[in-house]
Amino acid sequence: MVKPKLLKTLLALTEVTSIPLLVLGLIYLLTGYQMLSSSLRLIPRARLVHTDPVLRALLAAMALVHGYSGLIVLCERRIKSSSLKKLIEFLVTGLLVFFAALFGTLEITV
Repeated sequence: MVKPKLLKTLLALTEVTSIPLLVLGLIYLLTGYQMLSSSLRLIPRARLVHTDPVLRALLAAMALVHGYSGLIVLCERRIKSSSLKKLIEFLVTGLLVFFAALFGTLEITV
């Protein structure tokens, strides 16, 4: 069970990360298409933008925060059983740690 104050913070995190995630996702989509098609010229230096490690880390971090906080908020709102809530929160936290480690490992090796 998540305390109400923490739940409000998680909801705020979900809301705050939604617009930047949309913008970063669109940038990655447009730069990817631009690298495939030479006729598109929407973003200057598309390859540099698309392969920038800072943007990639920012996108991964924001996606993890957004996904984690959103799933916890959904879990708290929709699931009635206390024990099932705890189990799902534990699983979501485990997935967060797994994906954070995966992204970190991939960043180091790339």
